Amino acid sequence: MGPLDLTGATRLLLGLATGIAFGFVLQKAQMTRYDKIVSFFRLTDLTMLKVMMGGILSGMVAVYALYSLGLVNLHIKPTVLAANVLGGLVFGAGMLLLGF
Repeated sequence: MGPLDLTGATRLLLGLATGIAFGFVLQKAQMTRYDKIVSFFRLTDLTMLKVMMGGILSGMVAVYALYSLGLVNLHIKPTVLAANVLGGLVFGAGMLLLGF
């Protein structure tokens, strides 16, 4: 068990707090606005792409740093291609149904 292993209510509360902070940042960056999302899909405004790439890159650096410091143990699960494709299709259908 590593130093950052959390269980029970602490883990749920930390996840909730992280999700609220992430949603707040997205809202302040106006990434939830209809015109920003449509502009991204039309490739006329790449602000959303920059925000997503920045989040991915900072997450990669943070995970690598925590792993290098020995604060987390990574348990990489095998890829289930059919589940990933199905999840992408459901997500895309949801975006289409909502009008984005």
